[in-house]
Amino acid sequence: MDASAATRETMLVRDPVCGMTVDPAGGKPRHEYDGRTYHFCSEGCRAKFIANPEAYIAATDPVCGMEVDRSSAKHTASHAGETHYFCSDRCKSKFEAAPQDYLDAKPAPKPMPVGTIYTCPMHPQIEQVGPGSCPICGMALEPKGVPAADEGPNPELVDFTRRFWVGTTLTLPLLVMTMGPLIGFGGVRDIFGERATLWVEMILGTPVVLWCGWPFLVRGWNSFRTGNLNMFSLISMGVIAAWIFSVVAVLAPQIFPDGFRDAEGHVGVYFEAAAVIVTLVLLGQVMELRAREGTGRAIRALLDMAAKTARVIRPDGSEEEIPLEQVQVGDRLRVRPGDKVPVDGVVVDGRSSVDESMISGEPVPVEKVSGDPV
Repeated sequence: MDASAATRETMLVRDPVCGMTVDPAGGKPRHEYDGRTYHFCSEGCRAKFIANPEAYIAATDPVCGMEVDRSSAKHTASHAGETHYFCSDRCKSKFEAAPQDYLDAKPAPKPMPVGTIYTCPMHPQIEQVGPGSCPICGMALEPKGVPAADEGPNPELVDFTRRFWVGTTLTLPLLVMTMGPLIGFGGVRDIFGERATLWVEMILGTPVVLWCGWPFLVRGWNSFRTGNLNMFSLISMGVIAAWIFSVVAVLAPQIFPDGFRDAEGHVGVYFEAAAVIVTLVLLGQVMELRAREGTGRAIRALLDMAAKTARVIRPDGSEEEIPLEQVQVGDRLRVRPGDKVPVDGVVVDGRSSVDESMISGEPVPVEKVSGDPV
């Protein structure tokens, strides 16, 4: 390789969008951002970068987790149609040897930025800075206007799922011991004896009530404290009343009147009722959270179908592709055949057919001429 060829190779930079190498002197598209010039292999990559530059500046090394500048990264590898960036050749080699090992390990979600506004999914008028619970319904607040990629897994769904499975594991044997005699399995309680069985019920039921059901108890207490009674008011009151009664019945059965005790002096307990209520409510919460998460993903998928950039016609007749949020009222935009209509407006010149199926559900394109709204 001669000296001029070596110099030319060192001058090559990387397209931060697709990862291709680009010659800065080759007349390819470029864009200035934050005091730095980025070079692209095509106008399509440039438009994607302009629409969301932060998403294409830095990448995470899937092996070591270090942050890598996409435009200057020297080590890249493609897998399943996606380009991955690495801090060193060592990390690249590890990835190429077993890429699935690193792609399956999902990084921990980034913490929400300071000052993020949280709102209630059921009462959107409730807004506050930072996470918490809705003072009206008790539901956990969710970050407002945060893209799905930034949210990561729903922490409430992860927490409730874990509590549900722990509660189910402890509630099933509790149900066997309490309901077994009613369906002909009376020998279940004879294994430990009646007195010891009551203690076992308390040992199994107490974690379900106090740990699995703790979020409901907190929400119930807040509802009574603020005066905004909701379903958690009833759930927490019923569960804690059943648990306290049962604990006292196990620890001090002699304080109850004779009518409460059986022939052996034992008082009936309700640990299984409290545990079943907590577990079923957790199941309902998990199903609701999953449904909300699926609905949110579907809505965001629809929003992603909208145009991200617009082609604005300047007063001198030149055209410039700009991010959608920079479009101003009164701008003249050019919509080419097959393009998506970026914003609401009125046709000034030309005629074409526009696909309005997302709005009307009608699959047949609608003819638009000068003066028609789009």
